[in-house]
Amino acid sequence: MNAANVLVSRERGTGLGVWLGRLLGLLLALCLGLALVATTAGEARAEESPKPLDADNESVWDHFELSMGFLAGGRRYDKTNFAYQDGDGGVAKGLREPFRADPFHHVPVFGLRYDVRLVASYVRMTAGFDLPFASFDSLASTGNYVLDGESHQVSVQGIYPKELRFGIGGEYPFGPVAPFIDVLGGVHWVTADLTVDGKPASYDATSFSFSARAGLRLHVRDWFFASIAGEAGIVGETVWGAELAVGFALM
Repeated sequence: MNAANVLVSRERGTGLGVWLGRLLGLLLALCLGLALVATTAGEARAEESPKPLDADNESVWDHFELSMGFLAGGRRYDKTNFAYQDGDGGVAKGLREPFRADPFHHVPVFGLRYDVRLVASYVRMTAGFDLPFASFDSLASTGNYVLDGESHQVSVQGIYPKELRFGIGGEYPFGPVAPFIDVLGGVHWVTADLTVDGKPASYDATSFSFSARAGLRLHVRDWFFASIAGEAGIVGETVWGAELAVGFALM
C-alpha cells in the first residue's frame, strides 16, 4: 500500500470516528431531554394531584392480623324467609308459622370465630368466618299448627347457621392495649331441619345483617395478642355477641 492510500484510509477512519461521536452526542442529548420532560411532567402531576391525609406510606402500627377464638351470642330468625328444600313435601311446603315461634324468635349460639385483618393508619379492615351452633331444646319447640283446616305437629330438630363477615373500623394503641370499634356486615346462610307429622323436612335461608363491635386487644408480644369484644345487632339476625380470641400479628 503506497503513502497516498494510507493517507486516504486514515482520513476515512477519522471521518467515521467524528460522525459516530456526533451521533452519540445527539442520542445522549435526546435522552437527557426526554428525562427532563418526564421529570417535569411527573412533578406537575404530583403538584396537581390531591394530597392524602397521611403522607407516610407506612407507619409503625400498620400490620396484618390472624385471629381465632370462641363466640357466644343470640340470633333471631323469625323474620328470615326460609324456603323449602327437601323432604316428603306435601304439608311441609306450605309451613310458615313455625318459623315465627321459638327457637327462631331467639336462639342462643356458641361456636368458633376466625378473622383476618389489615390495619393501616389506624383503620381496620376485617374479613372473617363464624361457625356458630344453635343451642335449644327440641322437645320444647314441638307445637301444633293449623294448615288448610288441619292440625299438624311440627318439631324443630336443628338450626345450622354459617356467617361470612366484613368489617370497617378503627383502633388506637395506648401502650400494649389497643381499644377498637368496628361496623360489621354479615352474610348469613341458615339451614333448618324440622319434622312435620313425624316426616323430615329441610329449609334454607340467606340474609344480610349489620352489627357494631367494640373491644380491647392486648399485645403480649409483638407477634402475639389476646382480645375480648362485645357486639350489638343493628339490623338483621344478630342480636348480641361476645368473643374471646388470640392471634398473631405481622407488624
